[in-house]
Amino acid sequence: MEHKELIELYFEDKLSTEQKTVFENLLDTDEKFRAQFELEEQVKKAIISTKKEDLKERLKQIEHQQANKKTSKYYKIAIAASLIICLSIVGIWKQNQPISNDAIFAAYFQPYDNIIVPNSRSNEVESPKAIAFRNYDTQKYKIASEQFADLYKATSTSYYLFYQAICELQLGNEDKSIELLNSHKQYSDNLSQHRNWYLALAYLKGNNVEKGKTLLQEIVNKKSYKHKTAEIILKKLN
Repeated sequence: MEHKELIELYFEDKLSTEQKTVFENLLDTDEKFRAQFELEEQVKKAIISTKKEDLKERLKQIEHQQANKKTSKYYKIAIAASLIICLSIVGIWKQNQPISNDAIFAAYFQPYDNIIVPNSRSNEVESPKAIAFRNYDTQKYKIASEQFADLYKATSTSYYLFYQAICELQLGNEDKSIELLNSHKQYSDNLSQHRNWYLALAYLKGNNVEKGKTLLQEIVNKKSYKHKTAEIILKKLN
């Protein structure tokens, strides 16, 4: 089976058990296949934008990322072709084409960087705190969430609430994330200015659009963290 066909079946959620095994093996062992998959994945995310300028900006970012990875001429041509195809698709859509909350969340959510415990390759025995953040950095969000919960219970340190909330949001547990972020409101720390952004996304993911819009508008009014992006999302929602 051609690689392109295998990737298309993946995005259509039609891989058989055998095909899924082949697909995962190729991702692990074939650099060109992985690059092709990552490119198509990012292009598909770009398509959810209903405005040409948004789409152009997203694809420019993709091209920049691929250029930094020293991709072949084939992939640069693929990026250019994808831009033409995507812009053609968007040109057909109406300006008021509705966009789902899930699509907005997928386009704009990224876990917040670990600014608490920098990565280290030390051979020293790691503390529970370092282990929790290492799991967070390596996208082991379920175990990281449990560890952050234990650490917060033991220390009442506010940033554990914030990072646990991000884990839960990544895991698709937006109600739990909302609960944790609201609990974080009792604290004022270095992460407080970022809280409303993630809380707004959690509300949108949970289809509580009005609360999400209220927070996004507050972000815009105060010109706080992600205020320009919040303004873009508000335009899509209105």
